[in-house]
Amino acid sequence: MNAIPLQTLRYLTIVTGDVKATARNYADFYGIERWNVTHVTPDRLSHVTIRGRVPAAPPPFDLDGPVPIPNAYGFVSALGSTPGGNLTFQLVQPVSGLSTFEEFLVTRGAGVHGLFATVLGAAEFAALRAWLAGEGIPVAQSYRLGGADYAYFDMRPLLGSFFVQVVVPHSDGWERLPADEVWDFSGSVTRPPGLTIAADAAGISHLGVVVDNLTERLPHFARLFGRPVWRGMHWRTAPGSLEDTTNNGRPVTHGYFTGRADLGVNPSGLPFGFEVIQPAAGPSHYKEDYLQVLGPGIHHVDVRIPMADWARWESVNGWLADSFGAPTCMSGWLRNHSSLFHYQDTRERLGYVTEISAPRATPGPRRAWQPDYWYDFSAQAP
Repeated sequence: MNAIPLQTLRYLTIVTGDVKATARNYADFYGIERWNVTHVTPDRLSHVTIRGRVPAAPPPFDLDGPVPIPNAYGFVSALGSTPGGNLTFQLVQPVSGLSTFEEFLVTRGAGVHGLFATVLGAAEFAALRAWLAGEGIPVAQSYRLGGADYAYFDMRPLLGSFFVQVVVPHSDGWERLPADEVWDFSGSVTRPPGLTIAADAAGISHLGVVVDNLTERLPHFARLFGRPVWRGMHWRTAPGSLEDTTNNGRPVTHGYFTGRADLGVNPSGLPFGFEVIQPAAGPSHYKEDYLQVLGPGIHHVDVRIPMADWARWESVNGWLADSFGAPTCMSGWLRNHSSLFHYQDTRERLGYVTEISAPRATPGPRRAWQPDYWYDFSAQAP
């Protein structure tokens, strides 16, 4: 196997320092009021690895209290889905030991740890693991829980600071982790009655990955995911591209390069993929607020929320900015004012920036826009 097959997006994994508080925020934003919670203690895991190491005997030091077991770890997992089932999130809070969840939280804070869209048989997984090892992409963490083996491939060397999770089932019912408790936030939602934010979302259109060098990193995306052709854009403050651009509420003149491709689907059938972004001239949320602080990684999640009219758009944005603590952090009008590009700074509440599409500014169906250029990595010179 010489490509990572992204099939159906089952969930994003969000690492957080307070899983219950974060789940409550998701109840407000996504309408996910019920969460199945599993306390994954080290004794519930088998076949454990972390960065190529396995659990070992504690060092023989005279220490007070319980001595941690080297390379063992535990965490709390909360799984919840939107009412329509098109979006599912796994919220993870590391509890003990050194896991990739703990590494991520300590070095980057709360955020998108990775995505799960790949289920393979044992032979397929062995072939994928061998191929990725040859590409310099290791298994950073793995374990057996319930009826499946879980492996997390570390994409930092070539793509950015996130993980691709692959699951290998070995018994029926593997999808259902044992729920130790259920959290129900139906009585603590703070949204005004009748105001929905993303409960009816069709899914995630793309994950926005900010990188330091698009020319160097995009070929790796193309090769690792087996998609050689990507749409290329040079977005910039200029007529016909971006107009009335803002950054953190202030007018700016800026620009950036992007490469975009669809690689899988949501449960609703909506395609999803990656938008890989290199900030260029001028200030942007990509550069000063993300890349220069954290380095390459997943900056935003594009959530496709039906917005039929501007009244709902204004109500949603007003509540997000005034009550939810998520103001607009970057925006601009795209191509002849046909649509509005819009980011909400939901990092503190959800763990990432959220892109929400405004209603069409002009009537009629959305026109397919032409890229500035194509990246075709299969067309190699001899």
